[in-house]
Amino acid sequence: MPGGRHALLTGLEHRLRLTPERPLLVLRTPGPLTFAVVSIAWLRGLGEAARDHLAETRLHPDERARLRGFALPKRRTEWLAGRLAVKHAVKGHLLGGGPGAPGAGAGGPDPRDIVVHAVPEGPRAGKPYVREPVHIGLSHSLDFAIAVSGAQPLGIDLEGRPVGPHLARLLDVPDTGRAPAGLRRVAAMPLPLRWACREAVVKHTGVAGPGALHQTRITDWHPDGTFHWTPGAALLRHTPGADSLPAHGWARQLGTYALAVTWR
Repeated sequence: MPGGRHALLTGLEHRLRLTPERPLLVLRTPGPLTFAVVSIAWLRGLGEAARDHLAETRLHPDERARLRGFALPKRRTEWLAGRLAVKHAVKGHLLGGGPGAPGAGAGGPDPRDIVVHAVPEGPRAGKPYVREPVHIGLSHSLDFAIAVSGAQPLGIDLEGRPVGPHLARLLDVPDTGRAPAGLRRVAAMPLPLRWACREAVVKHTGVAGPGALHQTRITDWHPDGTFHWTPGAALLRHTPGADSLPAHGWARQLGTYALAVTWR
């Protein structure tokens, strides 16, 4: 069953504090993951000249051109925060000498050389990747962008908004009195956390479309944050084998935000 118990992220909710006033947090777990959190709230508070300077010194020329193409300042700030988070997560992983980072130099790569690409077409269209020897995941919500990197495929989702009525119905666990203990634990999860778990599983695979999300089910959640799931038919249809699916899942509340991460 996917999502087996794993101790690598024990206590992560206490170390991965989401603080709007802190520009950046990079955190490497004792195991295979490196997280980076960039405060969108902090970026919003900077003047335009300071954000332009960040873009000039941190983004590849192609990324700067993409950034200038966004008409809305809100979208530009969120996009910049996400790119900065990925660059710090990848560089942190390489500097840490983790799996997939043999021979990383003492200074690590220039952030401008870490470029986020997207799968251009097919069932995984839009899935982000970098050309460095790591896998990445990226999410943002409200005041934060968060990225994770590791040697194997992974997924991450951050949710800071309340769940609307339509999603609440989708995430409902009926007849909890008769349900197995695992589903009763799922029923006790905050709705945004349940949704973040589904998103992290599907983003791990990169399979797009509502079917993959709506058919995937969260089947258990433990006090240590470990969660279990069953992949829906739409997800399995586009995954070549069990190795394409997550092996581990972890989800907790970080203050008012819900965070879920999956990895192999």
